[in-house]
Amino acid sequence: MRTQRGLSFFGFIIIAGFVAAAAIVFFKVVPAYIEYFNVKKAVTSVAKEQGTQPAAAIRESFDKHANISDIKAVSGKDLQIIQAGGKTSITVGYEKVVPVVANVSLLFDFNVDAAGSGAE
Repeated sequence: MRTQRGLSFFGFIIIAGFVAAAAIVFFKVVPAYIEYFNVKKAVTSVAKEQGTQPAAAIRESFDKHANISDIKAVSGKDLQIIQAGGKTSITVGYEKVVPVVANVSLLFDFNVDAAGSGAE
């Protein structure tokens, strides 16, 4: 006599529940990381292009990049700009809270550092 193999309906429901929960978390987390990579790209670009400019010009340039890249979590006033010894260092840190379901949320702590040379 052959034994029955396969997945029962109850087992299928449990596995489908885990897959659905993982998919929900994945689709809610991806936009936060896309925004992080856009912030990183904008900060790096501004550090390279505007490294010789004063801090106000760097902040304005970042705001333009943020407007184009649809960055909402960080603005130019959040940038920490250090210009010393002919080099410019730009850092920004921010937190992003991603609501998952009901009162359950995920907290992400992002930090971006970029350095550009002052004299090219």
